[in-house]
Amino acid sequence: MYKKLHIEEEKYKNSITDKKTNATKKATKARQEAAKKKIEASVNMMRMFNQKITVYSVAKEAQVSYNTALKYKDFIVQNSN
Repeated sequence: MYKKLHIEEEKYKNSITDKKTNATKKATKARQEAAKKKIEASVNMMRMFNQKITVYSVAKEAQVSYNTALKYKDFIVQNSN
């Protein structure tokens, strides 16, 4: 059992390349930017319609997870006024 786990761990370590690492970073950045744009748009729409702006309501409106919206809590709170 240990030998099999060790072999799998070695395969994993050998599969990590600069190309994969850079691709992962690029994809993560693209997802973050998309989420930020959704949140900004939702905050602006909610402000325009005088709706109560909370992290939960923005997450629901932007169709992102609560945890994702929580990362932008400072932006949400700042623009809720």
